[in-house]
Amino acid sequence: MKNCLFEKSVFLLSSIVSLSTSWVAYADVGVNRHHKDNHAEGSIEIEYFNAGDSKSSTENAKVGTDGILIEAEYETNNMVFTFGYEKWNYNWKNSEILSFVSNTAADPWSTFTTLQLGFAYEHEINDQWELNYYIEAESSYEKETSGSNEYEMGVDFTYEASKAWIFTLNTNYEYLDAEGGELGVDFGIEWNHDKKEGWSGEFEISTEFPETSLTYHFIEEFSTTIFYNESGTNTIRLSDSTVVTAMQGGYLEDEYNSFGVQFNYELADEGYLSLSIQRNMNRQFSFTDSSGAEASTYKIDDGTELSIMYSYTF
Repeated sequence: MKNCLFEKSVFLLSSIVSLSTSWVAYADVGVNRHHKDNHAEGSIEIEYFNAGDSKSSTENAKVGTDGILIEAEYETNNMVFTFGYEKWNYNWKNSEILSFVSNTAADPWSTFTTLQLGFAYEHEINDQWELNYYIEAESSYEKETSGSNEYEMGVDFTYEASKAWIFTLNTNYEYLDAEGGELGVDFGIEWNHDKKEGWSGEFEISTEFPETSLTYHFIEEFSTTIFYNESGTNTIRLSDSTVVTAMQGGYLEDEYNSFGVQFNYELADEGYLSLSIQRNMNRQFSFTDSSGAEASTYKIDDGTELSIMYSYTF
């Protein structure tokens, strides 16, 4: 079953490539807006995070979380290919007393994996307008991969009103094996996005959660960013043998809101180093059974997370 996502992704990506002469497309995050035709470039980003123990809101159980995220991107001839990998590790204390496990000393889960493939095609209409379409396929799972897939495709309309202000409207369709399909709409504002001095900011309103960030450049190489957003895992396909009550082959989302600060330093060799500290609030485990029916949520107290990220452009 581990080839299921790859085979479906190859089919989707090849279909998009065959239509790229008539389509205009967008890659979700990290795509350079002002690209050059026939100019190839790529980037890789690696992040490690560690969230300290968070206590159950109703029981004397605790869980700590750490993991690694890797994102790679390659752009050529207005086409963008992306790859993503995430590994989450959970470290439990007193997990046997949790109300959502079936009277066992075994931990509810220990690791999750997410794999992502994406394709986009970009087109600048003129100096102010750009249209982009994109397609992505992901798989998030504990052990078995069947029923773990997510697909998203969308179109992005970007208007550059001035050198300081950029507005983006995105419409998308997302299909999850766990929940079926749904339409989404996002609206984003970027202020002084490419500026390397003084203040800059981003704000996004979506069908899910508003996100915002504000950055100040002390010098060209060093800046700090204050942010507020929604964080957590994708929809994770739980194991067929999970000890979570009635969730064999079901699904989990580990969701929370984050408020924090990030310190950014641009290195001389096209590298970028960031350190961040954030407070994770309103955290909850949301369970969905194998039929797709939402079963329950379980609240976790607030906790603090630290992360380090390195990116390189080539």
